[in-house]
Parts: sequence; structure tokens; C-alpha cells
Amino acid sequence: MNDAVQPSSATVLRQLFLPVYLPVLAVNGGTAMLVPILPLYLRDLGLSFTWVSLIIAAAGLGSMFAQLPVGRLLLKVGESPVMIGSLLVVAVSAAVTGLIGATVALVGLRLMWGVGSVGWLLSRQTFLTRTVDQGVRGRAMSVFGGTTRLAFLLGPLISGFVAASAGFRVAFAVAGFTTVLGLLPLLFWQRRSALGIADRAATTKTERVSLQPHLATLAIAGAAQICIMAARQGRFVVLPLLGKEVGLGEEEIGALVAAGGFFDMILFPVAGFLMDRFGRLFAIVPSFSLLGVGLFVLASVQTTLGITLAAIVIGIGNGLGSGTMLTVSSDLAPLEAPSEFLGALGMIRDSGRIGGPLVVGFLADQTGLSASATALGVVALLGAAIFGFGVGETRDRQATAATPMRTSMSSPSGA
Repeated sequence: MNDAVQPSSATVLRQLFLPVYLPVLAVNGGTAMLVPILPLYLRDLGLSFTWVSLIIAAAGLGSMFAQLPVGRLLLKVGESPVMIGSLLVVAVSAAVTGLIGATVALVGLRLMWGVGSVGWLLSRQTFLTRTVDQGVRGRAMSVFGGTTRLAFLLGPLISGFVAASAGFRVAFAVAGFTTVLGLLPLLFWQRRSALGIADRAATTKTERVSLQPHLATLAIAGAAQICIMAARQGRFVVLPLLGKEVGLGEEEIGALVAAGGFFDMILFPVAGFLMDRFGRLFAIVPSFSLLGVGLFVLASVQTTLGITLAAIVIGIGNGLGSGTMLTVSSDLAPLEAPSEFLGALGMIRDSGRIGGPLVVGFLADQTGLSASATALGVVALLGAAIFGFGVGETRDRQATAATPMRTSMSSPSGA
């Protein structure tokens, strides 16, 4: 499509509102509700830090093993069926968690949650990769990340309040219900949208391609994303537990997580601007360096004020990285079959999603929660270094492709 007739970035972002951003707000709102209450609920059951971390990490394990199968499924049936089915799995597994006390059953539910979450995320990421031009991709992905951060601002406040006033069971049920609400804007968009966007799998035959030419890229980018995901996921475990250690209740811990989420949320436009104007590394390196510093601060404080300040620094750092992992992954994905590449990279990245909580649990039982926060800080700085010196700038990098499929929002694509 000629550049002269391509829609502006504002038009593209507006067209993404119903199929992407509103559902993301609902689904991630349900996910965010679990952040303060899941570790506390598991501790309330009498589980050790190690078991808490293992159960939380099970979601990453389910996600990791589901990445490649989901990527291939997307090629066969399109984004819509995968996205809707995955969303329902996430909702049910979240709601049922509050009804279960058996350790093995909790691990199974978290595995289910991980499978559903990767189906949801990969369907939306594939959709964005194939429909948003490279020149506005940073902003589109940063709004995706910013919407997630808005959810992580509101979700912990709601679940902390509900858990304190009505108990954990009701809080998990509210999380599941909120997730299901993500279907409503999608159904409305599919029926009423005048864009004419249809599932690409229904209109174009897609052949599987070999990932072998991309193995080096997957290895280097995967190592960097493992570190970032480990730090990001680990902070969700160590922050509530440290809050509990200094005597905070569920509602206060929810507010603590939301305080960092506020600063995390408001910086997503800065992240998108930096990525599209100056390059991806101008957002990535400062972001995850600050995340590491915030985790070091968290490790060194023992007061409510200190933990709150650390949460804010972590939020600022993570906010500057809004959408960066999605954007870099899309930059590197081969144009002829992005979902398989994104699935493979996601599988590698999810080992960090598993490792972060495990690091927290193991070190917390051995030497204390402060050591866990320090280790996560080191991992965050390592990830920033690998991006800077290993992956390099990806803004103008074009993956090997046959016929380009990244066009404007008026091109055929999945819903």
C-alpha cells in the first residue's frame, strides 16, 4: 500500500481501541488482581516461600510449553478462535483458584492460566505485528503496554480491597469475572466494525517456515528477554511479601503495588515516542537499568516508606519499557510467518517468567527476601546490557521476508 494512503498513527491507534486495547484492559485487569492476593493467599494456606514461588512460576511453565503449539495453531485457525478460547481459560482458572487448597491442584490451575495467557497475548501480538506499520509500531505497542499498566494500577487496588472486606474467595471470583469482560468489546467490534478486517487464516493460505535461519537472533534476543522477564515477574512476588513482612495488610499491599503501577502507567507515551523517534534502545536501556536500581533499593529498606519509594522507582523504570519487548519481538519476526517466530521467542522468554519467582522463593527461604530483591536487580541490569551490546538497535531492522504483510489497519488480518 502506498504511504500516501496509509492512515495516520492516531487513526491506527483509534482503530485498535476495540479489538486490542479495551480487551487488554479487562483481561490484564483480572491478571493484575492476582498480583497482591495470590502470594498472600498461598502463604495463608501455610505454604513455604519455595512452594509459593513454585505455584506462581507454574504459570510461566504452562506459557512456555504452549508458545510454539499456539503459534502454529494461529497459522491454522486465525487469531479470533485462539484468543476467545484462551481468554475463557484464563478467566476460569483465576476464579477457581480461590476455591482450591490442594497444592497439586493449585499448580494445575496455574499451568492452565499460563496456557490461556500465552494464547491471549500471542493472538493480540500477532495481530499487531501484521497490521501496524514499523513507523508507528513503537507507539502502538507502548499503548498496549500502557493499557496493561493501567490495569495493573486499578487491579491491585480492587482485589486488595475485596480480599480485605470479603475474603480471598470473592477476590478471585471478581478477577475471573473481570477477565471475561474482555470478550464484550471484541464481540462488538467483530459485528459492528466497518474496517472489513477478517481472519487472515480464512482468506490466505499460510505455510509453515523454518526457524533455523533465525536461531542466532532467537538466542541473543531470548537471553535478554529472559533476564527482563525474570526481573519483572520476580518483583510481583517479592514486593507483596516484603510488604507483608513489614506489617502491611492486604488492602495496603494492594495500594503499594498500585503506587508503583501509577508511575509505570503514565510513562508509556514516553516509551513509544523514544522507540519510534530515537530507537528501541533509548527506551530499553534506561528502563531496565532503573528497574534494577529500584530492586536494589527494595532490598535495602525495611520500612513502609522505603518500600513505597522502591515501588515507585521500579514503576518508573518499568514504565519507560512499556511495549519494548513486544516491539523488539515484532521488529525481529520474519514477515512470512510471524506467529511461529513470536511463539518461539515467547517460549524462551517464559523461562525467565518461571525463573524470577523461583529465584525469589529459593533465596527467601535460604537467606531472606532482601537477597531475592538484590538478585533480581542484578538480572535486570544484565538484561539491559545484553540488549545494548548483544541485540542492538532493531528499529530499522527488517527480517528476511517473502511478500511483506505488514500494512495499514485496512489490510486483511485477524481480529
